[in-house]
Amino acid sequence: MVMIRKASGAIEEFNTDKVVTAILRSGGTPDMADRVIKNLEKRLYNGISTREIYKITFGILNREQPSLASRYDLKGAIMRLGPAGFPFETYLGEVLAEHGYKVKLRQRIQGKCVEHEIDIILNRDDEHTMVECKYHKDYGTYTGLKETLYTYARFLDMEECGREGRCEDFTGVWLATNTKFSSDAIRYSRCRGVRLLGWRYPPEEGIENLIESKGLYPITILRKLDRSSKKRLSDANLMLLKDLTERSPAEISSDTGIRERILRGIIEEARGIAVEG
Repeated sequence: MVMIRKASGAIEEFNTDKVVTAILRSGGTPDMADRVIKNLEKRLYNGISTREIYKITFGILNREQPSLASRYDLKGAIMRLGPAGFPFETYLGEVLAEHGYKVKLRQRIQGKCVEHEIDIILNRDDEHTMVECKYHKDYGTYTGLKETLYTYARFLDMEECGREGRCEDFTGVWLATNTKFSSDAIRYSRCRGVRLLGWRYPPEEGIENLIESKGLYPITILRKLDRSSKKRLSDANLMLLKDLTERSPAEISSDTGIRERILRGIIEEARGIAVEG
């Protein structure tokens, strides 16, 4: 039995199922997952961090199949959005739009007491939903009760104004994050009807599922992308791999100023990740 240390500091028994599931979800085969686990188990020791396990697994996958390793690094790619100049709410809006929602970003909406800046507004069928986004750049950072209380309070201020017929009438509220939720945040959200969307939450319907089910990987998943190119793509609002794979190097070069020679390598890597996924 090997005990591992989570990013939160908690100690728990190592569970191979979590690693296997992540590899399969990234497009790996059962045989590959079995090889990775056998290799990984040789390097485990009591007290090893989940971050170190992640690095070892990534390294093994990278030697076997680089495009698979990139997909396995989805969580890291999302955390790199902010430093790369891509607001998390902009990326999430792109993902939700691909799932059939009409999306508006960064809207200022009047409530009963004050005006609020809403990260995302969603419309689909009879839904008119406000979404509060909480982006974290560090592993092990949870979105907790404070953020859930804050989100629900803002919703109540706008909902009351809507009932009076003086403001937009929202039918629901979401709190979205790129990491996990605390147990208190989950309990409170269930009690108050706040929908949570985060890493592995809801189970089987978390943000990673929305991304992987339609191949909506961010361009920060690419490893051939230098800092200057990231900035230029960000300025041109090209956030998804599909933004690169569905256009020619000449078109992208015209919009970004990146040389076609450089773009061809970037697009080739993007297609490898997208097609194999």
